[in-house]
Amino acid sequence: MKIALLSYEYPPDTAYGGIATYMYQVAKMLVQRNHHVEVFTCSPDRTGTYLEEGVTVHRIRAEEDRNNRRNFAARIANAFAIRHIQVDFDVLEGAEAGAHAREISKFAPEIPLVIKLHTPTFICSQLGYVKLPLELKSRIILGAVRRGRKPELPDKPQYNAENDIERLHTLEADEITTPSIAMGEKLVDIWQLPKDKLVHIPNPYIPSEDLLKIPIDTKTNVISFIGRLEMRKGITELTEAIPLIIKKYPEAKFRFIGESCRPSPNFRLDMQEYIKKRLKRYIKSLEFTGYIPLNRIPEMLLNTDICVFPSRWENFPNVCLEAMAAGRGVVGSNAGGMTDMLSASAGLLVPPYNSPQIAEALLKLLKEPNLRMSLGAIARDRVLSEYSLEKIGSLQEASYIRAIKRRKIVGKRDESSNN
Repeated sequence: MKIALLSYEYPPDTAYGGIATYMYQVAKMLVQRNHHVEVFTCSPDRTGTYLEEGVTVHRIRAEEDRNNRRNFAARIANAFAIRHIQVDFDVLEGAEAGAHAREISKFAPEIPLVIKLHTPTFICSQLGYVKLPLELKSRIILGAVRRGRKPELPDKPQYNAENDIERLHTLEADEITTPSIAMGEKLVDIWQLPKDKLVHIPNPYIPSEDLLKIPIDTKTNVISFIGRLEMRKGITELTEAIPLIIKKYPEAKFRFIGESCRPSPNFRLDMQEYIKKRLKRYIKSLEFTGYIPLNRIPEMLLNTDICVFPSRWENFPNVCLEAMAAGRGVVGSNAGGMTDMLSASAGLLVPPYNSPQIAEALLKLLKEPNLRMSLGAIARDRVLSEYSLEKIGSLQEASYIRAIKRRKIVGKRDESSNN
């Protein structure tokens, strides 16, 4: 098949998050299965077509879109249209987040479209909401009054599914795939997605040899969190759990691997500053690495016993698969895709927003190293069996074939309606 993948994020230029990792893994998987694959993406500093690990990658400059991605959809559609005339792609895949493939139908109304669910913007906004403290609210109001203006206070995000461009774009798809069962169920309910077009296909994952050769029987007493330090990742709940753990297991060390973000519960501080202030009595037990490139993650995991991912919601976190491939003991949230990943005794699950249960699960693995190592061995085997290129590749190909058949029956898209 001739397959086009469209994504704002794609390594190495725009390796910002999970979508980038997914697109990179999928492109490699499909090329290895002898498909012709081209990626349409962007870069902060280059424009052109490049051959990268057997994949043809078309990049447009992203300078004007660095702080927002609104212009990307129209600009990449033009680049795609030119190439589509030359190649005549069989199928196009994009993400629901950003709806970046939405302009393609103007140039190629006949092309079959597959949308992969990652995490819609409205969910991220709701999970990251922090209520303004009274003191800050008062200062905003007084400042506005002094300037003779109406106070503008950030309210809890209101959501209207009917006007959500990401939802409308997803409804145009010929096939909708979800990496986690929970994500599909959530959007069938909120977005009214058609169940006959929705298919559960986990993301492929190719663990590096550096991860697979990490010994399972480590003894570091280090608990690592990997990811952006932000509210929706459960950082505040983990912060509350740390004193409960150190009180019963003083040898425990906590490593935060990732960029510090705003807001935190204290609007004057970013999340790292907030954690340090909140846990100043335990500062010797804390380590903050900041952002770490992907090739250094094995080094971090080699010096880790347990990984913790207490997110308020996650669709399909690759960091969990990395920890599993490294044979670490994993404590993950049961809100979302980690329920699928850590099933069959591959780790411990805890509910979100629950610091005591996070502490209890981490203490269990600290105090029972044999259990931790047993879970780590199961986790590594599960990664190799459940997310392999062979297993996911055949599911992905079948998905594209279904999309092609559906579009052939329906015909060209009508821009004025959602099919």
